[in-house]
Amino acid sequence: MTADHRGAEVEIFGERYTLRSSDAPEYLQRVAEYVDAKFRELVKQSPSLMLSRVAVLVSVNIADELFKQSEEVRRREEQALARIDDIVALLRREGSAG
Repeated sequence: MTADHRGAEVEIFGERYTLRSSDAPEYLQRVAEYVDAKFRELVKQSPSLMLSRVAVLVSVNIADELFKQSEEVRRREEQALARIDDIVALLRREGSAG
């Protein structure tokens, strides 16, 4: 393991994994806990699902969250840029009026 890649032992839905990343072990643990919670939430809702289906559905749900959050960030960035454009236009008008 290089200096830039650390490992963290985590547990997801009863299985142990070693995750290797340049991120802090505490961060990797939080990620694993999030995924584990998603597995448990789905199994609680649909206890008869096969584990492979649970994994796919959890993956799709997490991807959906990511896409929605990315879209929200993009929307907020557009709003911020529009406000900046409005402020710049206002400052230019005030500068040319004075």
